[in-house]
Amino acid sequence: MDYSDLLRRAWRVAWRHKYLWLLGLVASEGGCGISGGAPNISYSFGSDQGYGPFASGSLDLADWIAHNWPFLLALIVGLFLLGIFLWVISIIATGGLIAGSDAANAERPSGLGFAWSAGVRSFWRLLGMWLLVAVVALAIGLLFALAIGLPLGLALARGAHLGTGVIVALAVTALLLLLLAIPLAIVVQVVLTWSSRSLVLEGRGPVGSIRNGWRVFRANVGASFMTWLVSVGVSIAAGIALVLPLALLAVPLGLVIYRTATDGADGVMWGSIALVGLVALLVLAIFKAVFKTFSTAYWTIAYVNLASASEPAASLQPAEPPLSEGTLPDPPL
Repeated sequence: MDYSDLLRRAWRVAWRHKYLWLLGLVASEGGCGISGGAPNISYSFGSDQGYGPFASGSLDLADWIAHNWPFLLALIVGLFLLGIFLWVISIIATGGLIAGSDAANAERPSGLGFAWSAGVRSFWRLLGMWLLVAVVALAIGLLFALAIGLPLGLALARGAHLGTGVIVALAVTALLLLLLAIPLAIVVQVVLTWSSRSLVLEGRGPVGSIRNGWRVFRANVGASFMTWLVSVGVSIAAGIALVLPLALLAVPLGLVIYRTATDGADGVMWGSIALVGLVALLVLAIFKAVFKTFSTAYWTIAYVNLASASEPAASLQPAEPPLSEGTLPDPPL
């Protein structure tokens, strides 16, 4: 696979189809981009009035929680529901981003409505695939914990003494497991990446998409690892490219803070900090949207290329050989 051409095609998709940036921004959050300020509550510090948890200079947090638990409960429930909503939207955006980048690369008619509809259609199957992966990962983690932690816990409960040799053996075992987990995590990541493309683009179910993702990986082990390695290099380069404009923003901000601090103009200082902060957030949001779109297009185009190259030979052949001109099939016996 020509990776320079792959990178060019992925960038062309990301740059020419800017409607995908919106989906990229939502998908990059993953439902965890919840931010909010603390409620604006005024308290009387050191006064004789018993208002707030800091009344009379003392911290009576338990009493304040007891009097304001309905507000805290509503806040927790609201944040939880907001997180669920953003998580659902991010799954839809992920499916739409895959379908939209594939259509854009193939120069088929597409748009935000097409991508969003494709994400909605694939939502339940994507959710099922990730829940299935989560259940399997949890089961494997519990098995490892029981296999290692249970005998060790029983031995300690019975008063067994861990000598230096046992401690060294446990440390070496943990190190070996960590070294084994690194390539395993890479394989799982690549297989699931291929599986999500198979699910969205080919309409497979959760189990079928994972099975097909593993088939594509097994047929293209070297190309799959190379695709992952190139993506890591691009991510590092993109991170460096992001740091540069943010560092340039930090220079004038530092000068403003220094001048205003020496002049005593606190209002100007905090206003400048807020302005630079808003610009930095805008730069970060655009970067995340563009890079997520580019990354999704990169992996989607790579999957299409590898999946088409690794199709079983039998599926490319007609079910029956074509009849030659002037011949008739044999009559059934």
